[in-house]
Amino acid sequence: MKNMKRMLTITVSLMIIAAVLTGCSSNGASESSTVGTKEQTAAASGDVYQVHFYAWTNPDNVKPLEAAFNKEYAGKYEFVYEKLADASTLTINTALASGEKIDVMTQSSQFDLRQRADGGAYMGLKQFFDKEGWDYEDILGDATEETQNMNGDYYSIPYCNNINMVFFNKKMFDAAGVEYPKTGWTWQDFRDTAVKLTSGSGADKVYGAMVDVVGEDFAWDLIARQKLGNFAYYNKDFTASTFDTPQMKESLQYFVDLSLKDKCIVPLDEYTTLKYENDTNGMQGLYNGKYAMWIAPVYGNLYLKSSYGEIPEGTDIGMVNMPTSDGGQSITTCYSSTASIPKSAENPEAAWALLKFITIDHADLFAGPKAMSPGYEFKTEEEATAFNDLIFDHGNRPGFDYDMAMKTMSEPRTLVSKDNTLIQGQATTTEVMDAVMTLVFNGEMGVEEGLAELKTKVDEAIKKDLANMK
Repeated sequence: MKNMKRMLTITVSLMIIAAVLTGCSSNGASESSTVGTKEQTAAASGDVYQVHFYAWTNPDNVKPLEAAFNKEYAGKYEFVYEKLADASTLTINTALASGEKIDVMTQSSQFDLRQRADGGAYMGLKQFFDKEGWDYEDILGDATEETQNMNGDYYSIPYCNNINMVFFNKKMFDAAGVEYPKTGWTWQDFRDTAVKLTSGSGADKVYGAMVDVVGEDFAWDLIARQKLGNFAYYNKDFTASTFDTPQMKESLQYFVDLSLKDKCIVPLDEYTTLKYENDTNGMQGLYNGKYAMWIAPVYGNLYLKSSYGEIPEGTDIGMVNMPTSDGGQSITTCYSSTASIPKSAENPEAAWALLKFITIDHADLFAGPKAMSPGYEFKTEEEATAFNDLIFDHGNRPGFDYDMAMKTMSEPRTLVSKDNTLIQGQATTTEVMDAVMTLVFNGEMGVEEGLAELKTKVDEAIKKDLANMK
């Protein structure tokens, strides 16, 4: 039933995208020929042009962004926020097909982004980067450039980059006499530490770590991603999957051993019952001493705000870079949410001004307050320090070691993007992954059997999808 609903959503979404394209094709002007025409008309008449921004963020949290944009573009553009009900595929595609004025649209799904780009719903952004004299990779980094490059153009800019870290309960480490982890630690160090910090039994069992092994931000493939890089699920020419590689087997076996052999990470049944896939619950489990370490994006520190739950007195949470196999420079996975300009935008220059303002010029007003890193790469230490200070609420996050977090963020790391902007095989991977990993982490299917199941089904889907694209 879940898979049927997913396929129904995709089918309906494709129909909506087709409707968007019908509307776009009614305007015979090319993208380049429309640039500046509406702006020139508005300037000549003295009117202020309204630019409409669509996202699912609470309107109160957008007000500083709105005020800053309206101040900078006073007399020229006016910011209008349109709140989406949610970030679902259907909600966004329905908005795009509605005929309403949309200048910038946001999305969290890279699959949806690619479908919209391929379907012609979004405007290519390379023209704007060229006009600015910018290089996409230079601004946003090589991991983002590789995953966002679609046949030589770019149809979105990440408005945030969610970088994974390890949060840990310092009090639990102190009580067990275990040293705090430091950048340069290994996966063997992580395992040894998790085992040392595991104790008790039954309802009183305390685990060394909590790791998502199913759900949207699962971590069982972390070691493989560190070794295989971007698009880790695909071979070099994207015509087959990598689930039969030694890297995938090593990674899955490692986390299965933590769960079923060492029993030092929260088991899947408990993870599901306590809804630890919810980040608020994840942080609460950490500071309440249910486990000592938690793999989560940097924005996990946001859930130490009292508005997400009462923080116990004496809470002391640290943060460290991800471990690696060899203890060398940190390699950290990340994923993004993005913003795009619909091809139907009446005034591309105005839409670009808004998109650039949100994602590059003032990410501190949109991503920053959500404790998210910006989509772009910092150019100076001062710039990085100022933004990270914002992410950690200027040291005012209750129970959080601000100094340790700032030091961790200042250390060099290689980013590997989890963003998958390839169509072939992606829907099947999403559908099969949870089912297989549920069986594997419940001990009902072996590692090799699970990966073989993924390999067979995903390869079949890749072959079929590629044939349909011809």
